[in-house]
Amino acid sequence: MIELLRTVYERLTAGGSTAEQAIQSGIWVAGINVADRILQLLKVVILARLLSPAAFGLLGIALLAIAALRQFSKLGFDEALIQHEDDDVDAYLNTAWVMKIIRGLGIALVAFLAAPYLAVFFGEPQAEPIIRVVGISPLILSLQNPAVMYFQKNLNFHKEFVYQVGGRLVDLTVAVVIALIFRSVWALVAGIVAMNFVKFVISYGIHEYRPNIEFNLAYGKEMFGFGKWLLVSAILVFLYGQGDDAFVGWFFAASSLGVYQLAYRFSNAPATEVTHVISRVAFPTLSKVQNDTEKLREGFRRAVQLSTTVAFPMAAGIAAVAPQFVPVVLGDQWRAAIPVMQVLAVWGGIRAFGANVGPVYKSIGRPDIEARIQALKVVTIIILIYPAAEWFGLPGVASAIVMSSTISLPLHFHYVLSITQGQAIELLKLIVYPLVSSIGMAGSVIVLDTYVLVGTSMLNLVSLIILGIILYFALMIFFEYILDAEFTQLYHLVVQRI
Repeated sequence: MIELLRTVYERLTAGGSTAEQAIQSGIWVAGINVADRILQLLKVVILARLLSPAAFGLLGIALLAIAALRQFSKLGFDEALIQHEDDDVDAYLNTAWVMKIIRGLGIALVAFLAAPYLAVFFGEPQAEPIIRVVGISPLILSLQNPAVMYFQKNLNFHKEFVYQVGGRLVDLTVAVVIALIFRSVWALVAGIVAMNFVKFVISYGIHEYRPNIEFNLAYGKEMFGFGKWLLVSAILVFLYGQGDDAFVGWFFAASSLGVYQLAYRFSNAPATEVTHVISRVAFPTLSKVQNDTEKLREGFRRAVQLSTTVAFPMAAGIAAVAPQFVPVVLGDQWRAAIPVMQVLAVWGGIRAFGANVGPVYKSIGRPDIEARIQALKVVTIIILIYPAAEWFGLPGVASAIVMSSTISLPLHFHYVLSITQGQAIELLKLIVYPLVSSIGMAGSVIVLDTYVLVGTSMLNLVSLIILGIILYFALMIFFEYILDAEFTQLYHLVVQRI
């Protein structure tokens, strides 16, 4: 067994052409995200039965506040160095490190001072100390080794596996142990702080670079010249991606926020992680071929094909099995999450395409395109979210998010086809087969659950999942046989590149 694992490890770190490195990196990033997501969901499933929705909502308020501070102060230095054409960017690291520490100190200070006012805004006095403690996490991470950026730049994701998964394992362990003893929201807080401290320690253990306190104004200006659009985009992404959380926490209550965030976490987990894997690998990979339009187009095409083929059925499957999944896995106290989870699963499917365009924009040095489209999404949400919440509650808020994302798709199509000089019909063909197969699969599962199965049980849930997998594969193979859709060929392509 040890010899087998060694052989697999050597094959996945063997290097080769850019395409081969991309596939190898994709497998490592998939491993990171699968392990990370399993540990996260395992923690949530355990703690959902130990803690109340209100406890999750209180943590959600704190995380929301810190996320806002982080996004509104995003430097974009890591992305600037990953996109940099030079392989060796050590000269920039000290400047980046110093700026990150200053930012981390600023976030911790603002969180400490603003905590009482934020608690009043959300109507939850208990959130004040939680915001202050969680605010320490960005400071801890700012002190980590700045060279961890090389894991993405050089497609060395096997090192990042240790860095990311090690931290998440500590989060799970600490949170569960404290929750079993105290049954308090502080279990969630302690897990997050412990995770970030462990990641700080690991960062120096797996990379030999050692930073010094040094600042070069020219390097700082150069990195910020690229990062300024990422700052704008980050602010818009926060308003778009977490503005709904802030609205729910303000409009409803902490318990509703807990339900909404848990529904989002489970509804988007598989689809989001698949697209996250592909986009994280796509950015450094496409950056290496940024001056070759043909390779850029082919890289984007493969990313879209792979992400939609895998993420569409996951999103559709979640929407279909949510009525079984929530009471069986989370418990009856979370039933309000079912319709929210179903709506947000649709959003997860839309993101399967959208997540692939960002790496294209950034790889050619045009992050401003994504920022402008994010601005349109934010405006759409601002217009829709209040009346949607007033009329339809939490599912209405989720629907406003889906609508804003749908409106932006034509713009993404326009820009990415112009950049890659691609054809719209070719791109649509990559999407339509997994989309139709996913809808057909989900419809069949819903009919079976509604008219054949009785009640909710783990057996029913597992049966529906197995049926959904079989139906999706059968439909995709049918389309491949009848209409020459690429399905098994995609599998063989990935295997050949390993």
